[in-house]
Amino acid sequence: MDLNMLSIIIDIILTIATAVMAYATFNMANSTKKSVDEMKLTREETNSAEVLMYFEIDAHRMYLVIENVGKTIAKDVKIKFEPELKNSRGEEYNELKKISYLPPNYKIKTFFDMTHSYYGKYKEYPHVKFFINYTNTYNKSIVREYESDLHYLNNVGFLDSESETVEMSLYKIKEEFQKTNKKLDALIKKR
Repeated sequence: MDLNMLSIIIDIILTIATAVMAYATFNMANSTKKSVDEMKLTREETNSAEVLMYFEIDAHRMYLVIENVGKTIAKDVKIKFEPELKNSRGEEYNELKKISYLPPNYKIKTFFDMTHSYYGKYKEYPHVKFFINYTNTYNKSIVREYESDLHYLNNVGFLDSESETVEMSLYKIKEEFQKTNKKLDALIKKR
């Protein structure tokens, strides 16, 4: 074998070895990029806002709760209800449909209704879908959908008398005062 042929074989072997090394380097770079992307995504998810909406039941009282259980602020929170949310008095909760921001680990808890009043009017408990849209600290738009089904309360026994709760008694007193005021206003207008 002459020296020229040996040089060509060595060149071919070195070219193949270089190609294999380039391919391995490319795969390692790809793997590193995927790993970095996964770490970045994990960091964003771990440090992001997470806004929930649900009903909380406490001794005949139904509360509507919006809560940021995440570690950063949720901005420009928009909420839709399906079906539209009304309590037994016909009050809507439109003021909760748009919130400028929710700090981390912050909860907005508002009285919604008394369990027996709601059931008395609608003959069932709410089954509502909450559609929540907000911007996280990384300026990414997050969309969440939660379903709150309180139908399990249909089979739960409550106290027999509405007057057994202080809140209900105060509510009834307030209603009676409002009725009395309306009657007094009507009497004054007749004079």
